[in-house]
This record gives sequence, structure tokens and C-alpha cells, in this order.
Amino acid sequence: MMGGLLRNVAGRVGSDGAILCYHSITTPRSPSATRLHVPLHEFETTVRLLRRFADIVALSDLVGRRDSGLRTAGLVALTFDDGYAALLEGVRQTVERDQVPITVFVVSDAARTGSRYWWDRLEDARPGVSADRWREFERAVGMPPGQLRRDGAEVSPFTPVRQWILTKYRGRWPAELEPALQTLEREAGVSTAQRSMTLEELERLAASPFVEFGVHTRSHPVLPLLNDEELEDEVAGCYCVLRARSLPVIPVLAFPFGEFDHRTVRAARRAGMRACLALGNRTFRGLECSDPLPRFCVTAGQPKWRLGLRLLGVEERVRAFVSSSRSAVAGETHGE
Repeated sequence: MMGGLLRNVAGRVGSDGAILCYHSITTPRSPSATRLHVPLHEFETTVRLLRRFADIVALSDLVGRRDSGLRTAGLVALTFDDGYAALLEGVRQTVERDQVPITVFVVSDAARTGSRYWWDRLEDARPGVSADRWREFERAVGMPPGQLRRDGAEVSPFTPVRQWILTKYRGRWPAELEPALQTLEREAGVSTAQRSMTLEELERLAASPFVEFGVHTRSHPVLPLLNDEELEDEVAGCYCVLRARSLPVIPVLAFPFGEFDHRTVRAARRAGMRACLALGNRTFRGLECSDPLPRFCVTAGQPKWRLGLRLLGVEERVRAFVSSSRSAVAGETHGE
């Protein structure tokens, strides 16, 4: 029934091309407390759904078509940020069985050792401690009182800490806070199973003809907060590491945390990037040639029918129609 509905809608409204952004996959061996990581069966369901109304293509092909002025209607690319090791466990099998091309964006410093990311460590530890202990941790790492106030807003307990690390430390977990985090993990009895692939594991994944790699910087910082020299080093440094390992890497940058500005885009171009990827939960509809390419961020439990309608551009068209209708009404009222 859902497939028939989507095919019917697709036939009437079409698609302008789109990119999905995944992070990691969860399995019994690689669990996670965050919705940012999607159960393997949900990824497989989405792949089956997409193939009912779209062609899944490699990101390099999609970027190439856009750069050449060719149509991208009906094309969808699948990407995975941060190069998580859990992709080796399940996604590789799905990719090869169903011949689904994917692009994995790598953080080269993390891949040198297969390290765990601070955001996974925090989110996986949080459910194992009380609210009071979490607030104690916030104070222990030096969060200012203003950052601790939530003003009744319905946000994750993790959100204030995340935002503070992004602004205070430019997205990098500082060594001086490591003892507090390790203590929290011990008390929670949790050490996240999610980690980066090592460079050797990336080479194993690269053996699949359906996998290519992209640039996700050296240390996953908030790029707009860096100076020009740091910007280019983060991008070019990661690209060089991947090329030196003879991995099938494309000159495409995915902005860490989705954060960018015009200066970031220019620095990426100077570092040799052909294209940049942001977030935005929209298709390519209405993009300028120089705009970063938007992606749909896929999370656990996301209704597949809603994702399908978004990929088909239905929500964008509805918003555009509502906006134009309101403008027309406002114009008529002003005219009166």
C-alpha cells in the first residue's frame, strides 16, 4: 500500500535529487543510546523503500551529474558520516548483497587509532546515571550556570553539554575534561560500543566495489570557528591521509556538525574539494550551483512514509505553496 502511494506521488511530482545522511548502525553487538544511529533493519527497510521510486547512485555520480548540468531527478545517494566500525558488521553485507553504493566520510585522526567519539561516550553514559549525577558532571567540566538552565525547553539532557563543547572547545573534546568523563563512564558502567574504523579497517571496507570515501576533516571541529590556516589543514590533511592509503576517496567534504559559512566553503575549494555537503533536510530543488549540497539526516524510528514524501519534495512544495499564498493574502490586505 505504501509503495503504491509513493509510486503514484512520484509519478506526479518527481524528485530533484537528494542525499541521505546516516551515521552509524546499531546491532546487538553495537548498541547505542542515541537516535542518531539507526538499527540495521531500518536501514535495509529504507533501501527497499527507496528502490520503489528512486535510483540509488554513488555520491560521486550524483555530484558529477550536477556539475555537468545534467538532470538529477529521481536520484538518491546514501552517505555515512564519521566512518563508524559498525558499518563493517552489517552495512557491508547489505551493500554487497543489494549492490547499493554508499559514501563513507572519514575523520582521519580518529581512524589512526579507531577511537571513540566524545558525543557517543556522553550519550551512552547519560542513561546510566541519575539526573543529579549528570548535573554534577556538567559542573565538573566547567559549564557556566547560564548553559545549565534549560528554561523548561524539551531538549535532551545531552544538548547543553554538546552545544557548550561546540562553542567553548570548537567541537574537540579537551584532554583536561577526560578524567571527569572517564569517571562518569565507570559509574554508569558503560563504555560505548561505537567507534571509528581504523585505517586498516577502512582498507577492508574499500575492497567492496560499492564503497567510496569522502573527507570529514582531521579532527571533526566546528569549521567556522577555525582560522584560515586551520581550515585548510583540517580538510587537506584528511584528504591526503586517505589518498596516501590508496583508498577510493572523492574530493567532497561533509561539514562536521553541519556547520559552515562562506569562508568555510571557500577554504574547502582551496583545499581541492569539488563539492561540500551540509544538512538541511531538503532536496536539490532551487539550489544555486555554488551552494553546498543539502542532506536529509536519518535517525532511528523515523517514519518511512514521511522520509519518502520529503525525498519526493512534497513538503518543500507544500511550504512554498503556503508561503506564496500567505504573501498573496498579505498583498491583498495591504492593497485594501
